[in-house]
Amino acid sequence: MLELEGRGIGEEHLSTSAPLVRALVVQRLEIMWRACEPHIDGSAGRPDPRYIEAGIRVTDRLSRLYRLDQPQVSGTEVDDAVVVDRRELAARALQELEQKLDQGF
Repeated sequence: MLELEGRGIGEEHLSTSAPLVRALVVQRLEIMWRACEPHIDGSAGRPDPRYIEAGIRVTDRLSRLYRLDQPQVSGTEVDDAVVVDRRELAARALQELEQKLDQGF
């Protein structure tokens, strides 16, 4: 039986290792994409739906890893005049909808 006492990944290791592990994951996903690409673009013959599905998954994982599915903060400056509270937008949209309902469309 393996001795695991004193081994493991603690919370302090998670934060310090995250950039390295993220780079390793990107590298492995890129390898998977390169394996799928010829079966997607037709250079290995007729495109194969299984590889297309795998390619979609790889692309999705890469985009989530780079947080492309989250709002992007641009630069260091944020113009206060441009920032809009989402609650205000929702309240306005709700008021407009209530008005339309009261008017019977």
